[in-house]
Amino acid sequence: MAKRQSQTHHDWMVQYTANFLVNKSYRNIKADLPGFDTPVKITWKSTGNGHIPDVTADGQQFNLFEVETADSIDDQHTADQWTLFARYAKEHQAVFWVVIPSGYASSANRRLSELGIKASVWEV
Repeated sequence: MAKRQSQTHHDWMVQYTANFLVNKSYRNIKADLPGFDTPVKITWKSTGNGHIPDVTADGQQFNLFEVETADSIDDQHTADQWTLFARYAKEHQAVFWVVIPSGYASSANRRLSELGIKASVWEV
């Protein structure tokens, strides 16, 4: 995981996302947090390298959530994760969500556009 100036805020947002999904009756919720099963690592078929999403859950479709803080949106690590998770979502008819702090939707959408990635942006 990339170093963040605001790791505590990141962890709070992961917890918030997982709790929200529990309250909305999503199923098979996994989160990269104590008290939850860890999401399955998503890997590139060509290399076997991959990343673990922050949260995954079953709803009408499978959902992958990657939480970013203001200081991580433009990281290369973030670009690598988003590219992989968006590809996985497309191949598996899943929904890829980028969860960001309130007020940063334009930054996240700009970065997604730069990378040519399709994702739903959720401000928390």
